[in-house]
Amino acid sequence: MSRFVRGAFVVTIVLSAMAGNAAHMAYRDYQDTLQRRYSLVRDMSKVVEEHVHRAIRGAAISLDQTAGMVAEAGGIDAIRDMDHWMRLREAAAHVDGGETIWIFDAEGRSVMESLSYPGRSADVADRDYFRASRESDRLFIGPAVIGRTAEKRMIFTISRPLRDQDGTFIGVVAAGISVDYLTDFYDLLGFDYNPLIGVYRPNGDVVARRPNMREMVGRSVADGLLFKTKLKEAPEGLYISPSVLDGTSRIAAYRTMRDYGLIVLTGIDEAEAFAEWRTRSAYMAAEALLASLVILLTMGWGLRYLDRERRTQIQLTEARASAEQAGAERDQVTRLAAELKRAKEVAESANRGKGEFLAGLSHELRTPLNAVIGFSDLIAREAEGPVGTPVYKRFALNVRDSGQHLLELINEILDHAQAEAGCLKIEETTVDLDAAATFAVRMLTPRAERAGVTLAVSVAPSVRSLRADERRLRQILLNLIANAVKYTPSGGSVTVTAGMEAGALEIRVTDTGLGIPAEDIDRVMEPFGRADTAANRRIEGTGLGLPLTRRLVELHGGTLALRSTLGVGTTVTARLPGARVLPPNIPAAPPPAAERRAPMRILVVDDDPSIREGAAMLLQSWGHRVTLAANANEALVVLSGTEPLDLLFSDVVMPPGMPGTELAKHARRLRPGLPILLTSGFAAHAVGAGDDVAADIAMVAKPYASADLKRHLDRIAAERHPSDTPFAPSSTAPAATIMDAPMTESTPPASSSVRKPRLLIAEDLDMNRELLAAIFRSSGYSLDLVADGRAAVEALRAADYDLVLMDVHMPGMDGLEATRIIRAMPSPRGRVPILALTAGNMPEEIDDCRRAGMDGHIGKPYDRERLLRETAKAMAGAHAPGA
Repeated sequence: MSRFVRGAFVVTIVLSAMAGNAAHMAYRDYQDTLQRRYSLVRDMSKVVEEHVHRAIRGAAISLDQTAGMVAEAGGIDAIRDMDHWMRLREAAAHVDGGETIWIFDAEGRSVMESLSYPGRSADVADRDYFRASRESDRLFIGPAVIGRTAEKRMIFTISRPLRDQDGTFIGVVAAGISVDYLTDFYDLLGFDYNPLIGVYRPNGDVVARRPNMREMVGRSVADGLLFKTKLKEAPEGLYISPSVLDGTSRIAAYRTMRDYGLIVLTGIDEAEAFAEWRTRSAYMAAEALLASLVILLTMGWGLRYLDRERRTQIQLTEARASAEQAGAERDQVTRLAAELKRAKEVAESANRGKGEFLAGLSHELRTPLNAVIGFSDLIAREAEGPVGTPVYKRFALNVRDSGQHLLELINEILDHAQAEAGCLKIEETTVDLDAAATFAVRMLTPRAERAGVTLAVSVAPSVRSLRADERRLRQILLNLIANAVKYTPSGGSVTVTAGMEAGALEIRVTDTGLGIPAEDIDRVMEPFGRADTAANRRIEGTGLGLPLTRRLVELHGGTLALRSTLGVGTTVTARLPGARVLPPNIPAAPPPAAERRAPMRILVVDDDPSIREGAAMLLQSWGHRVTLAANANEALVVLSGTEPLDLLFSDVVMPPGMPGTELAKHARRLRPGLPILLTSGFAAHAVGAGDDVAADIAMVAKPYASADLKRHLDRIAAERHPSDTPFAPSSTAPAATIMDAPMTESTPPASSSVRKPRLLIAEDLDMNRELLAAIFRSSGYSLDLVADGRAAVEALRAADYDLVLMDVHMPGMDGLEATRIIRAMPSPRGRVPILALTAGNMPEEIDDCRRAGMDGHIGKPYDRERLLRETAKAMAGAHAPGA
């Protein structure tokens, strides 16, 4: 490219940039000017509207007073005296800009006017205002007209009808108002421009206008942009348009007058409004041109100078290229370093989240495993005497409850994994929402009662029936209610409501619990995310419940929203499409009495004798025949035999031996088509017995309400055909029986004459306290048990102990805070050995224990030998010389 071409190209770019900048500045100045002019005409319209409204309002009041005078006198013929004329004059004096007030009879003939007595004669039967007032009771505001007087003054008329007590039309009272009153007022406003001021009737007729009012009498603006378009879009606004009356383009503002429907228009000539802007733009253009000339001269000189330096530049080209390459490489290195830093931060954040989840999961799994392993060890060693004593039954129940807690955790983790992999599916059926909500509340009532929390449920009848996956719907309700109970302190409440809102089904779970900080609301909806508050950290959880629930709601085409106030409570709303709600079912005619009384042959299986006998009595009171089995093996004997059966009613959890879910599978094999109804008191079973069990197996919560159980039985009975025979076995199977060993209460070992080491154990879980008590009492220790850190501190203040076993995570005051308070006590109580009991095994958690002043830690689940060894070691170290 030649030097001339390069120079011309550069000059073109510079001049284009300057011209573009000048145009941009002129455009911005234009917009600013336009907005100021819009603001001016808008303010003008408000002032004019208020003035016109006040004038018409004053005239309307005077006309109402005149009508009252006529009514008071008893009719038009009774007011033709001087006294009534004086009153008419007084009313006319209060009309701003008023010319006169006329009273006309029903034929349009004048009766009285305010200017003279007895008044001039006039006939207005053909006038618009007379005809309008005769046909309507509304106030009529007429267009501007030229008066019939010698002065030919322009007026507009305001009129209203006169009626007697029977409502019969007897005349019209009208006030003539001078248009000059309005135009003279506009001249007093002192506007910088010669504005357009217009007042128009709703049909476009001119009532008042400046300038050139006399030329506008009898004209209309109905064909203009204002009436054709703008008023249809909005009752007030701004626009630029030529006038249909004089052709002048104006910046205008319009308003619809309240009460009377008149249109007020104010505007200023567009040419006059932008005159200053055009002057400024001309100056800017001149400045830009002058600057362009200066730049051209400068660049001409620069090109000559550059020509002289061309050879030097050629020599420096390679050096510059090398420097640029080095700079590019440096920029690339900097960019890569920044990307690596961001990737490192993302990885560290993911690692932290994974670490927090693993720490929480470790604690969640170790806590129930502690009871499972500990109590199993006590049973295996016969620590409380021979197996069969009643205390072992309590140990077995603790093992069972801990196992169920583990099952809930594992199911939650597996469901989350399925959701992440996109493998979660729903199987839609017709679901009774009220029954599902009642089921969930009843399932969680024991947990809520232990926590001192009140549960309530309310489902609108109109949304009771819907299309959904019943198992997943129960899981949604159980997750939300269980979460609310977990984070609600004693004395609080949890309320479940369901109803239609804005065309969608809304299920709300509201609690009066701890609440969630605003900055943590998005976090708790993500997997493994939990609110980062001291109160929430003391409550166990994996952080999977809400994300899993949201995924289940989304599978139904809905959304999950959370609203919370810290210290007040939380509301979680599951919003499902309204199309899922089915019309309320019309109750079918009740079956004949003979069919309702037809008994069924029911096999009841439950390991708890009281529940088993209670269920039998209830079913027998309804006329059914009942066969009882204490466990799955006894039930298999019946199922393998020839006894006819119509229903298998079994508990899910029956330790030891086969659970109810496994029994259901065998029942399907032995008695094909036999209806099965399962019952459980554990929330993990409430959403179904498991993915490997048929979906048509129903579940009833324990303790079950008689109405709920009867509803299931009625459904099963209704599905039976009168000609059906009981379900017979398809094959026989060898019978086996597993009987529970008898259990008896044990007594603590007798005290010896030697003083036993005295231990203080602080543990919030009842089963863990019982486990530790069983381990240490059988090993020769004296124990005091407390349920939280505050009680441990009070116990240390009241008595001396050889060792304190302190759980780290406890409600109220946790173990770390309690240890710090104990260490602040005077010796020797302040120096008592303290061992941490914790399900966490992360290095950070162990360091927290040591910083709080603990002498060591014992991880959960407990190993009896290590527990006793660490306890003896800690006490020996405390009593060693110099300790």
